[in-house]
Amino acid sequence: MTLGGTAFARTDGERYGEGRHSALPWGYWLTSTGKVPGEPPLVDEDGRVWKSVRQAFWVGRLGLPDLLDTWVNPILEFIMCYLAIVDGRFVSRQERLRDIFLGDGHFDTFFGAWLEASDLVSRQGKELTAEGRSALLMLIATRTRDDAEDDVGLDWIDARRGFAGPAERRATVDMVRESEAVAARMTHRFAVDEIAGRPAVKLIGLRITREIPVRSTVWSMSWPDRDRHARDCFYLWLLERVDRWDDWSGLVAEHGSRALTEHLMRLAFCDRFAAADHVAPDNV
Repeated sequence: MTLGGTAFARTDGERYGEGRHSALPWGYWLTSTGKVPGEPPLVDEDGRVWKSVRQAFWVGRLGLPDLLDTWVNPILEFIMCYLAIVDGRFVSRQERLRDIFLGDGHFDTFFGAWLEASDLVSRQGKELTAEGRSALLMLIATRTRDDAEDDVGLDWIDARRGFAGPAERRATVDMVRESEAVAARMTHRFAVDEIAGRPAVKLIGLRITREIPVRSTVWSMSWPDRDRHARDCFYLWLLERVDRWDDWSGLVAEHGSRALTEHLMRLAFCDRFAAADHVAPDNV
């Protein structure tokens, strides 16, 4: 089995626990007792009954409380991506802080220590243990249909910075597609982009020259490395106000880019308090 060109078969012969083979997915020893072979309930060697391999891993192996699948699965997906990154290439502490935890060193240290204490990563988190590789195989094999549509690794982590579930994300994609179809016909429009590798939103305007009209960036705002979630939230906020884009562009033309930045900041606070009071803000 491979993931992004990384071979997992290199663990042949390595064993852990009760002589379990690391080249096979974690939980391969569970016995199916359902009416359909391979279906739950699943029984382990201690007679404990599980509704899924993931539940056996979450509760039985990691000792965590039995919660709703909608809460547990995203966390297991994050663990899977973290293990895949450690397994697939050497990632320095500085790179992992920036890519996975957005610079939160405390969270990085805690999470790494927890996985090490769980014997899924080796000391100092430089590689997976035999059981860690087996757990990674299992987590990849048991992904839901919605999660399986997305790549494993940093792309998945970046896409899940927020709390929206698959249904909400699909609805958002549809809304963005419809709004951008309208925006594409506008003289001035906002767009997501990157500036020097940093996620950004740009206001692109039409500049009339003596030769031909050309589009150029008249205003922009960027976020820290890889913090695309914050950028995307702001862009969604802008899309909900697409009818104001021309007026905001006029503000830049008349008073400069700083005027728009200050105006958007005032609007953000107005919207925040209006939402708390369930009052629709004025059209500004």
